[in-house]
Formats: sequence, structure tokens, C-alpha cells
Amino acid sequence: MQTLVKINLSNQIKEIVLSSGFDLVGISEAKILEDSHFLKDWLEKGFHGTMKYMEDSKRRSDVREINSKFKSVISCAINYNNLTKDSNSYKALEDNKGWISRYATGDDYHSILGKKLKLVALKIQELFDEQIVVKSYVDTGPILERAHASTAGVGWIGKNSCLINKEIGSWIFVSDILIDKSLVYDSNVKDFCGTCTKCIDACPTNAIVSERVVDSKKCISYLTIENKKYVEDRLARKFLNNVYGCDICQEVCPWNSKAKIVESSIFNNRDELISPDISILLNKIETEWETLKIKSPIKRAKKDGLIRNILIVMGNSRDSKYVPILEKYAKSHNEIHIRTAEDSIKRLSL
Repeated sequence: MQTLVKINLSNQIKEIVLSSGFDLVGISEAKILEDSHFLKDWLEKGFHGTMKYMEDSKRRSDVREINSKFKSVISCAINYNNLTKDSNSYKALEDNKGWISRYATGDDYHSILGKKLKLVALKIQELFDEQIVVKSYVDTGPILERAHASTAGVGWIGKNSCLINKEIGSWIFVSDILIDKSLVYDSNVKDFCGTCTKCIDACPTNAIVSERVVDSKKCISYLTIENKKYVEDRLARKFLNNVYGCDICQEVCPWNSKAKIVESSIFNNRDELISPDISILLNKIETEWETLKIKSPIKRAKKDGLIRNILIVMGNSRDSKYVPILEKYAKSHNEIHIRTAEDSIKRLSL
């Protein structure tokens, strides 16, 4: 009888999640993750760079360190892929346009999914006669979302360290709800990457140092977003046209070639951020930053960081029309902008 109750509760919870706009859901047990050693090893090798918030491996590997009462993790995933196959960083590069990672071309997913999860949590609470302990996270808490989602059968961890689902691909946001009730747990799914190494081979900076292991200090996403310092020329010249983030290891993934495209997105894509003209984007950042950053994930890189990134992309463009802009920044009062502009001018002169 107790097993039947668990099954019914688990099914009802999944129905609540899916009917609330999520595309995938899976449930796993709150316990030490089997592959927790990957995180520990990754940290010991310094692959997290300046992301100090990642360093508490014990807490991140077991959600019961957050609250010992937690017994289940509900992994919720949603497809954010609303760009056509022809809209990608390679096509933008051919057109001498910049590229902003597709997850950041719309409104901030943290806020949108955070509100969704709160409503889901309230509906789950209504399934129980007594008060339950419940907490939700959208990519901000001390929890390994992809690892839990993989354990719950939502997808598998690809060689590029992204969560991949057979039907949706890897263009998915993952978030979690933790509760203090035992449920029926899902099984993990087969790894369908096989012998494919397209993501590893395509990375411009060789940041994927081995299967499922990314050295953040080489990763374009990390360097353009988390890193606020000067980027050495040897790495900057490999940025190609990436202004914010990088989608290359996902764009080449065979599972994304057939990924479902969302026709109507709740994330409200902004046309001005899709394959942007970098001169126009730079002007908007310079003059309209306070408006541009509203509800946008790109605010994480900060104004000066985005300007630095654009100066790098200008130097990679092989287009001399950007020289006057670079010369202006080479005479600015920002030391990082000065060094970056000087590097870019040198690259354009080669």
C-alpha cells in the first residue's frame, strides 16, 4: 500500500511539473552522487578558475548537506531552443557578426524558471496533508543540477559536460525541487555519445581536456562571462566571434541537429542580441547599458566585460574598419580595455 502511495505521489508530481510548462522531469534520491569524485578531481586540478563558490565539493555532492531532511530531488528541464538551424555562430562568423550564446538572447531564465518552480512547489505541497520541507534552485544553489538530472533519467552527461536528452538535445535549462519525502526514483539512461568526439574536436581553445571534463580557464564561456580580467592574446585570438558565452560544442553535437525547436518561447528572445552587428552592439552597451541589461543574462559579464569581449572579437574579424574604434579604446582609462585594444590592433595588422 505504501509503495502504491509513493507511485501515485510521484506520478502526480511529474504531472504538475509537465503541466506547468516544463518539458522533462525525473526524480532521484537525495544521497551522495555516485560521480562526486569528478567534482573533487576537477577542483583539485584548478579547472574551476576563479569560481570559488564551486569549492565546497562535499555540500554540492549531497543535497542533504543543505538540509538533512531532504529525501528526494525533482529535476525539471525545459527546452529553450527557439532559433532555426541556420542561426548559429558559424553562420554569424561568415557574415562578420558577433555571437551571443543562445540561452542569453532572451530574458534571464533564473527569474522566469524561479517563478515557475515556486508555483510548482506550492502545488506539490497541496498533495500532502502535513507541511513538507521544500526548496527550489535554478542554477544558483550548491547543487549539481546536471548530475541529478542524469541520475533521474532526464538525459545523459555528454563529452562536453552538457546534459543531453535524446529528443530535445542539450538546449535545456535544468532546475531542481528538493523535498523531505521519499518517492519512486527513476533510473539513469544510456550514454548515447558513443565514439563521437565532435564537441572535443571543435573547441577552439581545447577546453574539453578529456571526456566530460572542461578546463574553465580555457573555456570561452568562462572567459567571456565569469572572468573579468585581461585575456591573454593567445586565447583571445581563438574567441572567433563569441561576445558572450559559446555554443560551439553544442552546435556540432549530432543530437542537436535534430533537436526540437520551440516556436513560442517564454524567454522572449531579443532580435538585437541574435547575431549582432558588433559596432551597433558596442554603441548600445556604451549608451543604453542600464536599459539593455534589464532582465538580461548578459549583465553577468558587466558592462566593461562585454566591451572587452567586443574589442577581442573586432581583433578577430580581420576587418580594418574596426581600427578607429580600437584606437579609441587604446587611449581609454581602463587598463584592460587598453591592453585588449592594442592586442586586437596587432592582430588586424598581421
